[in-house]
Amino acid sequence: MSEKTLGGWLVHVMRQADAALSLEEALHVIMDSTKEFFPCQSVAVLLIDDDTKELRIKISRQISYTFVKQYHRQGPGPTAERVVLEQQPLLLNNLATDSDTYRNLKLEHDFTSAVLAPIIKEQRGIGYVFSDRGNGEEFNESDLLHLQVLGYLIGSLIQKFELAHERKKLSQIDDASGALQYKAFVPALATELQRAIEHSYAIGLALISVEAFRRYIETYGIDAAHALLAEVVSVVKQHIRDMDILARFGADEFVLCLSGMTRDEARDKLEQLREAVGRKVVGQAEFEIDVAIGAMVLESDASKRHSLQEILGALGKQLVEAKAQGPGAIVNGLME
Repeated sequence: MSEKTLGGWLVHVMRQADAALSLEEALHVIMDSTKEFFPCQSVAVLLIDDDTKELRIKISRQISYTFVKQYHRQGPGPTAERVVLEQQPLLLNNLATDSDTYRNLKLEHDFTSAVLAPIIKEQRGIGYVFSDRGNGEEFNESDLLHLQVLGYLIGSLIQKFELAHERKKLSQIDDASGALQYKAFVPALATELQRAIEHSYAIGLALISVEAFRRYIETYGIDAAHALLAEVVSVVKQHIRDMDILARFGADEFVLCLSGMTRDEARDKLEQLREAVGRKVVGQAEFEIDVAIGAMVLESDASKRHSLQEILGALGKQLVEAKAQGPGAIVNGLME
């Protein structure tokens, strides 16, 4: 952009965001462009979950991945809630750092000036854009206007990608189990590995084998076996996050990507999944439903740059070792 005008900036942002293939990519474009147009310490999109009413950071800039992962609030404070419910932008300069408003709004960094603009979808406030500055620099009414326009744009993009996601999801779901098809998992994992390199976080991967599947086919038929897989997938989904990726890998195997989990965190999560499947999956009641799990954690950049074939090969070896140890075994390794 040769000239920093609001109109030129909006054309640039809308053009780039409209070409994005996902909401996350569109938000990355918007956040990067926002910082180019007017300097700020950090800028983040915060959305209120419809079901839990929790306030979540959808994407952020200059805010560490660790902070985003640990960030958890039951809902927006009174000031942010007013921005969302009344759909009014807010400009805050020289806010007292010991005030309740400051504590409720602060993300990771101390700030001296902040702006909040509602994110509006279908005429309803669903969250807000937050941007802050430090070192005494202040935002002005023009900055507030920019963020307000961004809020409307983000709301429209969320609606667009939700509709696109539903259409795409229907075409990428494995009919028998309800997990993603493997062909959808491959590009999703490639994207996640690239982000993990860029933001220096670990990736946990697991192959999960439903041991009773083949016996179900022999005893009850293929429909009952598929119903068993669907029940297992349902239980697993209850215990993983939205950001995690679960796909059907083979007849009785699923591949799971646990984003941002260390080896210890992945081990605890997989143990939780194994226990939940054994406890909650009923099946036909004649068989115990166990899963064998082979897992690898990719912590170094070098490990994340391995080919998909190499990663899956290492996972396969872990699963073979788990099956050799007996029902319900978990083998968790670290990929070099």
